Amino acid sequence: MRRPYPLVLVFLLAGCTQAGPIPLPSPSASVSVSAAPTCPADGLRVELGTGDAAAGLRVLDFFLVNCGTAAAKVNGYPGVRLLDEQRRNVSVNILQGTYVITGPVPDWNKPPREVVLKPGERVTAVVAWRSTYDNLAAPPVNAAFLEITPTAGGTAQVLTPRSDIDLGSTGRIGVSSWQPILGR
Repeated sequence: MRRPYPLVLVFLLAGCTQAGPIPLPSPSASVSVSAAPTCPADGLRVELGTGDAAAGLRVLDFFLVNCGTAAAKVNGYPGVRLLDEQRRNVSVNILQGTYVITGPVPDWNKPPREVVLKPGERVTAVVAWRSTYDNLAAPPVNAAFLEITPTAGGTAQVLTPRSDIDLGSTGRIGVSSWQPILGR
């Protein structure tokens, strides 16, 4: 009797290769929060992107849209909090920058810079984490919601990712600075 194990192993290992750096998401990858999104009082709405996951690395992109009537300046890093299913704070280390999590992915590790958004324009940022569980003494960390505050003193907005943010036992997540979308 022939065993199919070697062929199955080849298929499983084929999915474990990485083709190179993952590019910054394009605006076409965004997913609207609702069919008719509202515009917060500060004129800045956060929209969730599609995200990506491979070999334990998780990346979730999001966009900041100037839905107001006046130009808006953004600079630096968005404020990020993880929330559980009851919308309580999940205690994790939020890193400014993704280098510690992703390594040298240039688009995600650019330094902050001021960007002026005209009405209708957008910028993007990502959160990145590793789903690694290497501490059996600590329970795995999961979050159901992502709270983003676009600017200091801005309106915090809660987003619902397609799946939980599964940090394993790492207890940390990196956030990139706001970056312009090329070709805007």
